[in-house]
Amino acid sequence: MPSTQAPHPLFSLKKNIIFYAVMLCMTLLSILFIDRHLADFIHQHEVANSFTKLLSNIPALLETLAAIALLCCLVPKLRSKLSALVIHLLFTLLLATVIRFGAKALFGRTWPETWVDNNPSWINDRIEAFHPFAEGVAYNSFPSGHALFTFALASTFWFHLPRYRLFWAACMLGVFIGQLSQNYHYLGDLLAGASLGVVCTQLAFTVAQKCHR
Repeated sequence: MPSTQAPHPLFSLKKNIIFYAVMLCMTLLSILFIDRHLADFIHQHEVANSFTKLLSNIPALLETLAAIALLCCLVPKLRSKLSALVIHLLFTLLLATVIRFGAKALFGRTWPETWVDNNPSWINDRIEAFHPFAEGVAYNSFPSGHALFTFALASTFWFHLPRYRLFWAACMLGVFIGQLSQNYHYLGDLLAGASLGVVCTQLAFTVAQKCHR
């Protein structure tokens, strides 16, 4: 008798179509109508502080948790419980790294503010544009690597450890608050990074499942 169990939300075709369609629309709307105005507002009101800076580094926390999970696999009693999670995490990190560098090179967007070597920015130079395949960190704003890694790792942890879903969701929200408050990224960068992070989790799970059989 065929299984009637509902698919996990991460792999529900209908929910995925809706999710990616909504995220695509939100990203485009943000790029066209919100990003520059929001960057100006954040710069003028100086909302950044030590707490938002801490939130902006949430990927480091999740990467540390991933490393701890990997080390725990050295203990035989824990290996069987954590092996599926760790394999999924490793493939997620690999895909996230490749997609991050590839997407940044592909889109070549300038930054909201000037950070390195007088890079052109919206705040300093009133320049906001995409320069596909432009070389250098001056054109690495889109998508946000921090959002990509946060959503990739948090989604992976959420899939395997759903009882801590509130914490994983807080990490996702926190990286948005932190990166926006510091004016490190445009909102559109973060939305795109979040979408690609979920893509990484889904692709990595497919590969990891085959390897774990």
